[in-house]
Amino acid sequence: MELPPFPCVPVHLDEATHSSGVIDVFLKERPSPRWVLLGAHAVQTNAQLWTAWIKTTRNELRGTSVARSIDAEFMRYLAGTHHVSEAFARAGYQEGSEDAWILYLPQAESSRNSLGHLHPFLPEHVAIPEGLSDLMNQLKWNSRESLMIPSIEGSKMLGADVDSVGLDGLEERLIAHISMADDQSASHR
Repeated sequence: MELPPFPCVPVHLDEATHSSGVIDVFLKERPSPRWVLLGAHAVQTNAQLWTAWIKTTRNELRGTSVARSIDAEFMRYLAGTHHVSEAFARAGYQEGSEDAWILYLPQAESSRNSLGHLHPFLPEHVAIPEGLSDLMNQLKWNSRESLMIPSIEGSKMLGADVDSVGLDGLEERLIAHISMADDQSASHR
């Protein structure tokens, strides 16, 4: 099954903007915790983002999230860790950086399996809500042309073990990294 593009946009922050507490300004201005600010290195592939979304929304539906907010839970999965503070350090916006990504986490629809467990599935229409342009104007940020590009360096910043993998196997390794976030033995990495 072909996944739709994840609702996200790369942004460029000018020097005046990123010297004034980018994270605090973003958190104050965003319409809801479903809007996430990530470091430029954290967004690498569409499948990576949807895998983290599925894990995050499954926990949200079941009431089993580790983090107190959906954005932090999503970052925790991207960073492949059980520790929320480590997730912010690995996947979050790095102060002083001129580039970042804004993502919107769509509300999941759900169904129950034969055991009665809720499982998320993608809504029929996935898109960035109309509020993005208002948010970008309030923040005085500019969208930039950029593609999701897997990188060894970015994967290492997320905490993924990619020393023995080339670019061809990187997406698979990132997905495995996300899947290990709830593994207690992996959470201390």
